[in-house]
Amino acid sequence: MTAPLDPATLVVGYVRSALIYIVPYLLTSLGIVISGRSGIYNISAEGVMLLGASVTFLTTYFSSGNVLVGISYAILVGILVGLAFGFLTISLKLNQFVVGTTFFILCSGFANLLYKLFIGVTLTPPSIETLRPLTVPIMSDIPYVGDALFKHNLLVYLSFVFVAVSYYVLYKTHIGLNFRAVGENPKAADTLGINVTLYRYVGTIVGTVLMSISGGYLVLSTTGLYTETIVLGRGWISIGIAIFGRWHPLWSLAGSALFAGVEALVYLIQTLQSVLGIRIPPESLLTLPFIATLIVLALVYKRAELPQAIGRPYDREAPEEYT
Repeated sequence: MTAPLDPATLVVGYVRSALIYIVPYLLTSLGIVISGRSGIYNISAEGVMLLGASVTFLTTYFSSGNVLVGISYAILVGILVGLAFGFLTISLKLNQFVVGTTFFILCSGFANLLYKLFIGVTLTPPSIETLRPLTVPIMSDIPYVGDALFKHNLLVYLSFVFVAVSYYVLYKTHIGLNFRAVGENPKAADTLGINVTLYRYVGTIVGTVLMSISGGYLVLSTTGLYTETIVLGRGWISIGIAIFGRWHPLWSLAGSALFAGVEALVYLIQTLQSVLGIRIPPESLLTLPFIATLIVLALVYKRAELPQAIGRPYDREAPEEYT
């Protein structure tokens, strides 16, 4: 007979899992928000995350488990992808949605190609050591709360720091004001002497770097393995989070918490199945985050506030388009 589970233990485990799962949603949606605030709608997040995961795994694995090497290469990949994306959409003024779809396909295919080139097909896939928890002194000793909130790896804590920094820069500094102006009315910003091209390149690169790190986090923090399905639609869901969050860092945090909670609930239900003696097909449970995405978008899309110039290339020689 299975021993009953302690409700407090279940709650602590649920909150802890939600904080682990919030990071990929938070970093990716934050990247989409930052690039969107500069006027660039980057829908390639799913592919960039997968490429970041592949490169992070390979470089960490072949550097004898050096996590700093893996993260450094994830950042480098994000910079290169951002530069390429920016060149096509900002300098050449190609359609951002077409480029984004193409980059999703290219990054996904290149990620899997790299893994097969360096690892090949093996019966037992290689693995790397996941990030170790970094306990916060004193706070981690608080009963229940310490286990749930203050015993996570460094990237969990840094993700919340990124939110705070993004909010401060975007809404409390002159640079942030210029940045948002470029996404709202690039013609007016250009007239005031703001370098629209520079701000859009910066927004694009910062966005893809965060997406790439997010993919690397999935490898370093959860499984220690790379698989073709490791991202599992989180990039697409993060686009919905950015829309839900009205392209605001703090609201994106709220949206990420919502979807991380749904994902943690999936695994909680799987745990309770064996105790309660019920059986729900795992495929059905895995659809819950996507169902939640559809429901949230259906409720908020008409009231969503997008930057006025998002998705539109800027040409200073073109007539005024933004009002």
